[in-house]
Amino acid sequence: MIKNSLIRGVNSFMYSIGIYLLVQIFATFIIGPVNNNVEFIPVIPEFAARFTNPYMAVYVQMLLIGLTSAIFGAGSVIMELERLSLTVQSILYLIITMAVWIPVGCFCWGLHKYPTAMVSVGLSYLIAYTISWGIQYRQCKRNIQEINRKLEEMRAEDI
Repeated sequence: MIKNSLIRGVNSFMYSIGIYLLVQIFATFIIGPVNNNVEFIPVIPEFAARFTNPYMAVYVQMLLIGLTSAIFGAGSVIMELERLSLTVQSILYLIITMAVWIPVGCFCWGLHKYPTAMVSVGLSYLIAYTISWGIQYRQCKRNIQEINRKLEEMRAEDI
């Protein structure tokens, strides 16, 4: 389980960094030309003001997004603990992800200051959680179908 957790964490970290970079490159091409006189830095101004260099703010934001994703990925092994019900698994995973997502969201995007940031982060969290829950639900349903199929086979052999 620890090995699976580490592998998922590393993979999630790498994928999120890659996606972050692609989104930022795309945003720079779209938004950059509109602001010809101003250099486009894809972070909230108050977050960038915490750093001496605006690029350091981008790097820290990227690292925090990667770490958040790594914890999301690593924590997903909870969903494979068969001794826990799907409801308990879902609640534990929700608590783990919220414990990471909320502080990072507040630090990077000023959730308490910007309603748009609150909506964006809330939707991002909801989408990520829904995808994770949906995958687990399908896996659970598939396991039940497999168990039922084996039970049917055993009944057929007994007859």
